[in-house]
Amino acid sequence: MADILLRDIDPQMTERIMAIARERDWPIQDVVLHLLRQSLGLAEPLAPVPGDIARLSGAWEDSESRAFGDALRALESLPTPDP
Repeated sequence: MADILLRDIDPQMTERIMAIARERDWPIQDVVLHLLRQSLGLAEPLAPVPGDIARLSGAWEDSESRAFGDALRALESLPTPDP
């Protein structure tokens, strides 16, 4: 296999690669290789990480919605701190 050295990777890309590595508990090299394969059409897109709330979808049940509303009203009744 060939080795390729990448230089001048911008901070935003670096942070995203590192975040994916942390989320999946993968080595950074594995993340980069997977993303390259994916972008070249040689691999499936990364599946959502279980527990990643940003990727969850669905609806609340009535009891959950009522409980959330009750909690919000309780928070609104708390006194605000002085600045």
